[in-house]
Amino acid sequence: MAGIYGADVVQLRALGKQLSTSSARLMSTQSALSRQVRGSTPWKGSDADRFRRDWEGTHSALLAKVVEALAAAGKAVALHTDEQDKASGAGSSQGGAVHGTAGSAGRNAGTFDGLFDRPDHSVPRHPDKGHADLSGEELKKLQDLVRDAGDNNDFFEGNDRDVNELRDALAALKPAQLDQFLKTLSDNELRKLAEGSASDGKGLFNREGTTPFERHQLLDQLLSKASAEQVDRLTGLIPWAQPNGESMGDAARPGGAKGSTTNDWLEPTAPVIGLHPGKDDIRQTGYGDCVVLSAAGAMINADSEWARNHVTDNGNGTVSVKLFDSQGQEQWVTVTTDLPANEAGDQKGALPGDNGNWPAYIEKALAQVYTEDDARDGTPPGAPPDIAHGPGNYKAIEGNWGPDAFKYLAGPDVEQTEDAESLWKAAEEGRPALVTTLGDLPDGAPMGYFTGHAYFVTGQDEQGNLLLQNPWSQHYPILSITKEQFEQQYQNASVAG
Repeated sequence: MAGIYGADVVQLRALGKQLSTSSARLMSTQSALSRQVRGSTPWKGSDADRFRRDWEGTHSALLAKVVEALAAAGKAVALHTDEQDKASGAGSSQGGAVHGTAGSAGRNAGTFDGLFDRPDHSVPRHPDKGHADLSGEELKKLQDLVRDAGDNNDFFEGNDRDVNELRDALAALKPAQLDQFLKTLSDNELRKLAEGSASDGKGLFNREGTTPFERHQLLDQLLSKASAEQVDRLTGLIPWAQPNGESMGDAARPGGAKGSTTNDWLEPTAPVIGLHPGKDDIRQTGYGDCVVLSAAGAMINADSEWARNHVTDNGNGTVSVKLFDSQGQEQWVTVTTDLPANEAGDQKGALPGDNGNWPAYIEKALAQVYTEDDARDGTPPGAPPDIAHGPGNYKAIEGNWGPDAFKYLAGPDVEQTEDAESLWKAAEEGRPALVTTLGDLPDGAPMGYFTGHAYFVTGQDEQGNLLLQNPWSQHYPILSITKEQFEQQYQNASVAG
């Protein structure tokens, strides 16, 4: 829809209710049709089997998208109605008209312009801005550290130690002091720093060198505290501050993976953290990273404050995300607020939920430091072979195994299991967990089961069955499975400690 113009609030409210009611009715119809398709035992043979596969893989999924769009439209109209009520109550002389066309991010989210014009509820990382009070001597020491970190010509030691020493020195600065210091550096000095810290940092007596996390710890100290002006300058001089946004696509989707070679970016309108972030903000879209977003859904399902404690808008054009490194230590990774755009100019990755765009920034931060990608993810018949992608690529976070990605969000204590008793015990204890489906559709698979896909555990029903949510969105069917079904119809589960 192009937008909503002035209307009586009673009519708007009625429209919102009608849209929401239509969504609920269509969902009920979808469920009834699926039961009918599955239960039509008199129709047998190859044509019947093919129709049932088409229903599960395409038609039912398309109905789910319409259900989701209607629900989002109902919420949008309700929000506009409330805003118009407030404006009228405040004595507005504008007649309460709501104008405007949805922006690219808003269109893809199935909403209207203004739906996400809400305050951000991030917890500030650097509330004390401090003062620009560094002495000349202190500035000189920092400049020397920048010079050393940018020089990787030490045959014996490399520059890994210099990069980490600069990072630690920057960590001691307040935002105002950092800005004071950055103004003393030339563009050429910052380019040299970018080149030196992007090297492996190795030397004869330093075989490990600079890890992706160490490199991004340095970038975090620069981006998270700099002014918006300096952020623009830094990101223009540091090429690896932005990952490659190309995608392989989601192979679990009806019709298979639809990759995207665009590396374009957009500035989203949704807040990073809304008032009540939760599992229903998980809306996987253009990237085949169901494991990543299922892990995020599992984490916030277990701890309602998880997103607020791990993702924050710095207010300067950057967002910080807290992830676990290979040593099991939590580290901040800071990225710019822009997000990948698809060929239509809409948000390519995870779409914003009612309470923020935080899942999309988990994707972006993880793409910067993810080192677990390999060439063993498997591809459908006839598709090109899998290729390993290094840090700095969104493709690296697509199609990976459960524990590999889960550890970045939950820490090192993540176990993979095929044992139903272990999974059920974890669910009873409220521990984060996700499950993955088989590569081929098993007999008796329920409506909403997609092959080669991951789901996150949200709890148990009254019968003790496990409840699984699809990371594509809350509007896809919630799966309720028994222990026997898990062991027969699912590949495995990944459980965080």
